[in-house]
Amino acid sequence: MRGNALRLAAADVRLVARDPLLLIMPFVPFLAAFALRLILPPLSAFIEGATGFNLLGYATLVRVVLILFPGTFYGMVAGFLLLDDRDDGVSAYWSATPVGRAGYIAVRLALFSLAAFAAGLAIGPILGIGSAGPWRDAGAAFLGAGQTAFFALFLAAVAADKVEGLAILKAMSGLDIVPLAILLPLPARALAWAFPQYWAAELLAGDAPFAGGGSSPYLALALGAVASVAWIAVLAAKYRKRID
Repeated sequence: MRGNALRLAAADVRLVARDPLLLIMPFVPFLAAFALRLILPPLSAFIEGATGFNLLGYATLVRVVLILFPGTFYGMVAGFLLLDDRDDGVSAYWSATPVGRAGYIAVRLALFSLAAFAAGLAIGPILGIGSAGPWRDAGAAFLGAGQTAFFALFLAAVAADKVEGLAILKAMSGLDIVPLAILLPLPARALAWAFPQYWAAELLAGDAPFAGGGSSPYLALALGAVASVAWIAVLAAKYRKRID
């Protein structure tokens, strides 16, 4: 079983390497983090000098958004691979493989989720601002990795093809700003509680001055994990119906 899983993972890596669009996606979060590392300090100094507003005072919030990026982009890659397999009829033969349909999907999602977690851990040091501590970064990266399965299953369950998938991704990009809900007062903030991205912001920045206090970071991590599992369970069921 382990050998079959490794072969499936290696096959997915080869598929990504052959597609220029999919190949560039895993590097986008790193490019964004590096660019913001160079741009934000001078931009913040300029804005503060002109208006008195300290942009770097919100650096922790910027950090959580960037740490969540790998889950989004790696989920896109996994979702497009699931779409290709569904459109090509390959998914119909998964049950005949040694790992079975559930095992095949689990290997693919686990591969990209682990990659997203590792990338999320690397994003913070690359960005270099807004540190809330290593364990909080790791917790945010964990919640970000949960987004991988969310985006992948959502694309595969809803999109009819890759073209429609790209359109759906544009709409789903709004989830990238869910962490900003931490700036809102209650009850408006409660609208974001259903999304793990919000709890990642609570985890890293919930006790920051701009957040006005917040939940315990341990509670935020737990609630984020529950939200991730709930979304993944619903989308997995919808995806199974789509391919049956």
